[in-house]
Amino acid sequence: MSRVLLVNPPSAVGVYEKSKIKVAITSAPFITLATLAGELLREGHEVRIADLMVQSDPLNNYRGILEEFQPEYVGITFTTPLFHEAAMLAGMAHELLPGSITIAGGIHASTLPQESLEEGHFDLVVLGEGERTLAEICAGADPQKIRGIAFRRGDEITLTPPRELIADLDDLPLPAWELHDLSRYRSPHIASRDNPVGYMETNRGCNHHCTFCSQRIFGHSIRSKSSRRVVDEMFRMLELGFRDIHIKDDNFTADIERAKETCRLLIEEKFPAPWALPTGVNVADVDGEFFRLAREAGCYQISFGIESGAPGILSGVNKKQSLEKIREAVKMAHDAGLETVGFFMMGLPGDTVETMKQSIRFAQSLPLTYAKASMTLPFPSSALYRQISKEGRILSEDWRLYNFHSTSEVWKHENLSWKTIQHYYSLFHRKFYFRPSYIWKRFWRDIRMGQLRDDIKAVLANDWSG
Repeated sequence: MSRVLLVNPPSAVGVYEKSKIKVAITSAPFITLATLAGELLREGHEVRIADLMVQSDPLNNYRGILEEFQPEYVGITFTTPLFHEAAMLAGMAHELLPGSITIAGGIHASTLPQESLEEGHFDLVVLGEGERTLAEICAGADPQKIRGIAFRRGDEITLTPPRELIADLDDLPLPAWELHDLSRYRSPHIASRDNPVGYMETNRGCNHHCTFCSQRIFGHSIRSKSSRRVVDEMFRMLELGFRDIHIKDDNFTADIERAKETCRLLIEEKFPAPWALPTGVNVADVDGEFFRLAREAGCYQISFGIESGAPGILSGVNKKQSLEKIREAVKMAHDAGLETVGFFMMGLPGDTVETMKQSIRFAQSLPLTYAKASMTLPFPSSALYRQISKEGRILSEDWRLYNFHSTSEVWKHENLSWKTIQHYYSLFHRKFYFRPSYIWKRFWRDIRMGQLRDDIKAVLANDWSG
């Protein structure tokens, strides 16, 4: 069997450093590497995880692990803005261990495998879902016979036929959280109830088709773990030392009956820890009974992908939800006693100054505990990118600039200058958080929960200008 090192780049969370939401970013082990490691351990490999985002001197730490562990395979997962950093890490592995095989994974590598191989010091790219594919690679199988990879031999790049998605997620082993030092992870109270926070997934895929998003890894067909498996996994996470669980599904309520059954099991078995749904549910897939069950089961916070307060803009990005349905869902969650978070986007296709003002007013009108805006970016894995590229409006493919909170213009909006989009991104947060009514409610909430000092520090730490 093989020695395998799985790597999370140093800037996996650092990409949010200049954002208006940096005070609400959780620090937790990434589910992707823990799940991949679980599969590799089951197959008998020796595995370590290098989570460089929590290291004070990440490159020296990485160099030390390479020299001490001497891995035969180095797998690096990364998103679009981290491509160059991941490529540098792959180059370091080749320099220190010339015989090692470097493997790229994640949404960016799956979208642009040829570029990842040509420019990234990678020997192989895993295309899409990685557990079974990576296990075959590390077992030394002939690349030609491994489905779902791209590899280079000489100047020739080969893409093998796609691999079928894992049908039954209960077949996956438990994520190998034991490979992480949990003492290194600390999240702010705005985004958590206790530390350390643990991420988990209960399903894969998304049953919606928003143009700014991508499902190149998991697709649009929903595959779910059983409620029994989900609850067992949550209890296991507590045994390993997690104190707060964040379910990172694209849409936990895609199968609403399974979501309710999971909550009922948690209630029946008296699950003792807080948990949250921070990545958003779709308002079309929820009801009042779910919110009440979730709250009783220990859920404290739920997020909604609202995106815009202008119906025409929502329709233009294939976000099939009405303002009335959004308002109803947020109110139901609020009335159930849940904290509510709304995600918005400035500079969506078709946006104007007036529609962005509509989004700000709509956010203010909802009973949201928090609201977060980002500036729209056409990531190369999205339908939006393909549309804008076809129209010749991509201005840069320097992936380091593809940051939701970036100051760099990488595409040309049809109506708005980038400076205007940046202005309304900043204005959104100022208008939402500095309303007298919001400040008053927040003050009494902080007094009740003993968090006033922390909230004052968070406000002072953020740059609200722009």
